Amino acid sequence: IKFNSSGQCEVPLVRTDNPKSWYEDVEGCGIQCQNPLFTEAEHQDMHSYIAAFGAVTGLCTLFTLATFVADWRNSNRYPAVILFYVNACFFVGSIGWLAQFMDGARQEIVCRADGTMRLGEPTSNETLSCVIIFVIVYYALMAGVVWFVVLTYAWHTSFKALGTTYQPLSGKTSYFHLLTWSLPFVLTVAILAVAQVDGDSVSGICFVGYKNYRYRAGFVLAPIGLVLIVGGYFLIRGVMTLFSIKSNHPGLLSEKAASKINETMLRLGIFGFLAFGFVLITFSCHFYDFFNQAEWERSFRDYVLCQANVTIGLPTKKPVPDCEIKNRPSLLVEKINLFAMFGTGIAMSTWVWTKATLLIWRRTWCRLTGQSDDEPKRIKKSKMIAKAFSKRHELLQNPGQELSF
Repeated sequence: IKFNSSGQCEVPLVRTDNPKSWYEDVEGCGIQCQNPLFTEAEHQDMHSYIAAFGAVTGLCTLFTLATFVADWRNSNRYPAVILFYVNACFFVGSIGWLAQFMDGARQEIVCRADGTMRLGEPTSNETLSCVIIFVIVYYALMAGVVWFVVLTYAWHTSFKALGTTYQPLSGKTSYFHLLTWSLPFVLTVAILAVAQVDGDSVSGICFVGYKNYRYRAGFVLAPIGLVLIVGGYFLIRGVMTLFSIKSNHPGLLSEKAASKINETMLRLGIFGFLAFGFVLITFSCHFYDFFNQAEWERSFRDYVLCQANVTIGLPTKKPVPDCEIKNRPSLLVEKINLFAMFGTGIAMSTWVWTKATLLIWRRTWCRLTGQSDDEPKRIKKSKMIAKAFSKRHELLQNPGQELSF
């Protein structure tokens, strides 16, 4: 059917010849690209919010990556290096969120060429900007949460091996990479195969299931929920292992070792609390969307019909109804949901907010500027023994000789 007697499309609908863009049974008219459930002021408010938190997350994770690179010889060890990959994922994800702030990028990402919303991407007659942003944001998010599970598992197994010469992670690192990079790839390809990538002018990105929330539940909430269960199990077991070591062997631990265990337990506890809290917030916000989506769509349809009656009533001088969308999503809930996601990235970066990081950057600065570093060097016992053994003949000839390392 035509939208009205004049064949014109009234706001919030726009004229389009693409049948895939038509709004329900309204022939020739599709929903405008800018989400009509939110006002222009709300759009601007959300974009400023994303710019602020996206930039903070990007800077925090970038600092963490730079810290690892500055001391890569010592940092490239498991399980510590897993934090490097987790932060790398959240850094790439933040770049995907901030890409919309390039000149004209947001319009290109979330809007079709005919001025309607991007729904059911990828399509053959549209640019790949929407799909590219989706892949960056979604793949990085899923890879980051899978790395989180690997991190908790690595902590758990490493704590169990404390005080022994056993290396529980040797030979497993290649499997870590296979799991963390391939699983998100499979999920990403599956979403593209069913064409369930939608653009959203409020968030400024393309993501899975903005229109069909069942796909959001299956491809976002289900993996995150599974990660929470598995990662939480290993995290709790790791803390219990540390507590057992401290309680059962108090006489074998030095004061420094006991203090280190207490600090680690505290940090793991805070980290676990934040992780559970952010996931709980994410689930709550999504359930809010799921339970209210039908009502929002009904209110929007009533608004569209009201606008049609206004157009018809004006020439006939009939009473003109006052049109408004009675039920709309809460911008605050959307902000809280994004805060949980960006907050997770910031929380992951806090593991380098330590005194050791200050020492790393001090050594790096001295190395770059050519200054001498008076900090005592820590050398592994194996290297000391090997070097002393290599100079055993010199020591026999001159027992008073001092070895320098």
